[in-house]
Amino acid sequence: MSSDAGYKTGEKGILPERPTLILLHGAGGSSQTFLHQVRALDRSLNILALDLPGHGNTPGPGFDTISAYAHWVEQALSGSTIPSYFLGGHSMGGAICQEMAWHSSLPLKGLILISTGEELNVSPQILEGLLTKPDQTLTLINQWCFPKNTDPLLIQQSVELMKQTPIPIITNDFIACNRFNRSENISTITPPTLIIVGEEDQMTPPAFSQSLNKKIFSSRLVVVPGAGHLVMLEKPREVNQAIEAFVTELSE
Repeated sequence: MSSDAGYKTGEKGILPERPTLILLHGAGGSSQTFLHQVRALDRSLNILALDLPGHGNTPGPGFDTISAYAHWVEQALSGSTIPSYFLGGHSMGGAICQEMAWHSSLPLKGLILISTGEELNVSPQILEGLLTKPDQTLTLINQWCFPKNTDPLLIQQSVELMKQTPIPIITNDFIACNRFNRSENISTITPPTLIIVGEEDQMTPPAFSQSLNKKIFSSRLVVVPGAGHLVMLEKPREVNQAIEAFVTELSE
């Protein structure tokens, strides 16, 4: 693992007899996104949640293409002694996972795609708003990340967490998402794939995940009732159960 990559891991560290899962966060996020997964799945998996460049504890300017992020992750993992691992990502992180599944020579045992799609067209309201009125736009993004009637306090907490990432990096993240489109070759992904989406996701609606499930031959889909875009924070038990079952089955 590159020394420049900030990450969170379970208390037990890396145990060679366990399967390993590496998680990538979404636009404007950090490894904190996977707090519930790092804590709970540590009982059965080696689990690492990375901070992408410019996010969390990882220095750097960030990137404005998914391919650049994928290259960075590959470089960060290239020195690892872990023989093989599962790679999971949320939203933009899921796009990075897809990119790596096509181009990387890393030893992937399976993919976990959470709240993502084969293309991630971003609303002009977000792209333009981040440049002209960033504070209001961060609030809008986080309102769209949760189901309707979510406690406003929870939304505000999510906004404050996102503000820990500099606005120029968040802007480039959404530009990277908007440029991402692998609809023409999504069916070439071969690793076994778990697809998870919240039933009330407004940012990457369930139709995105259903399309992934239809086009990736060795995939399965889990739709989580009552959850929005941040399904792994909103419904951690359901998400953790799905991840643990998927990884354990493929590791036996």
